[in-house]
Amino acid sequence: MVSGVPVKAVLFDVDGVTVESELLHWTTFNEVLAQLGIKITQEDWENRFLGMGSLDIMETLFSENKIIGDPIEWVTLRRQQYQKRVAEGALNPVHGFLDFYSSVKEVGLETAFVSSGDPSNVAAALRSIGLEGEKPVIDSSHVRHLKPHPEAYLLAAQRLQVPAARCLSFEDSPAGIQAAKAAHMQCIAVATTSSPKALRDASLIIPDFSEWTITKLLRRIRRRASP
Repeated sequence: MVSGVPVKAVLFDVDGVTVESELLHWTTFNEVLAQLGIKITQEDWENRFLGMGSLDIMETLFSENKIIGDPIEWVTLRRQQYQKRVAEGALNPVHGFLDFYSSVKEVGLETAFVSSGDPSNVAAALRSIGLEGEKPVIDSSHVRHLKPHPEAYLLAAQRLQVPAARCLSFEDSPAGIQAAKAAHMQCIAVATTSSPKALRDASLIIPDFSEWTITKLLRRIRRRASP
């Protein structure tokens, strides 16, 4: 139940919520950017780039470092490096996620995956944890505006034919939380990639999914909403 309204759908971000991929994204960006003499610090990754699309990140870095060239070409190189590492088995599901996802399916709630990521990266991530073919998946190819804009979440609700106010979202970044809240969804933060302080705008913060089923989580939300 979300603010007194029964939940009908559960929406998951991918990187950092479904799969432990943010470290690999950061690492593969730096592996490619080393050819340009650029390095993204962990602090900048967490505070500036987490939750952004790859092209936005690359365009920002090219502008700040006065790099001459086509950022799209370097996005492609980075994507190829990332998918190579994924194919080698570099990704794992977020702790407890697969059991939690099963609990959502068992009670008959709708589900969707909502990401600002490149479609091939999102597909590779889901495939790596055995969720290939799950639908709907909303990625950067489906929207004009990436998170923190709410477009992706609103599109997911539309695809599911569920009112946005009856969707519960899971995010790991401030930009994702902002997007979900702008779509009038309640958002649970998973503190896999950001500090609890950075996630303070979420309705509830959990470290991962290991202690939860959807029934237990909804019960907790209901108690917190009670006067």
